[in-house]
Amino acid sequence: MQKVVVGTVAAVVLVLGAVVGVVWWERGAPPGFRPAAVPVAVGAITREHRGVATEGTVHLAVRISQVAGEQRWTLAPLMPLGDTQSREVRVLLRTERKLDDLATYEDVTVRGFARPPGRLVPGSVVLALEQAGYTVPEDLILLEEWVD
Repeated sequence: MQKVVVGTVAAVVLVLGAVVGVVWWERGAPPGFRPAAVPVAVGAITREHRGVATEGTVHLAVRISQVAGEQRWTLAPLMPLGDTQSREVRVLLRTERKLDDLATYEDVTVRGFARPPGRLVPGSVVLALEQAGYTVPEDLILLEEWVD
């Protein structure tokens, strides 16, 4: 009986440890915490960054909404500050912030997680960006803004 309990507890601890380890590795901080926000220019953000602080210009002509229950996110291309001409989306901003409905461009200061897009950016989002005249490279970065 004792071996069964010890084996079960060990398996549970091992699985929980693996889950916490994967989340920690992906986010750069343990679950429930944030990594340090490193100041970095929009054009210099890579998949090696975890927490970033940056300033840029959001192109709002092609904003995409995502809804899950009560939560609503806006996805839009984030370009270097003042850049309204570029059409290559290297960084895609995902925010819960209310962006100006009447603006085409908005300068923002963002702190958040820089990560590969994964399942948060489905093919339909990439297709919508391409149909709006943007190009999306393979090394796209998703910048998920922190909600304070």
